[in-house]
Amino acid sequence: MGRWVIEMRGWQQILTHYCGHARPNDTADVLRQDIGGGYVRCERCGEKYLPAEEPGNPRLLRRLKHVAEIGELES
Repeated sequence: MGRWVIEMRGWQQILTHYCGHARPNDTADVLRQDIGGGYVRCERCGEKYLPAEEPGNPRLLRRLKHVAEIGELES
């Protein structure tokens, strides 16, 4: 199971997915955003993230990291 984190950098929202199935050369391209449903799905683990509805439908930048990198955040 992975973890999804949204953070703000300037005026841009960045959605980071920490995935235990991520491969070393994977990029954010494995995170697909469904236009109709609005959710983001990881092609490696199949997890989905449904962002909160906000006026203006803000675009999320997506970032993928290996789940081992969570420890770097918490230390």
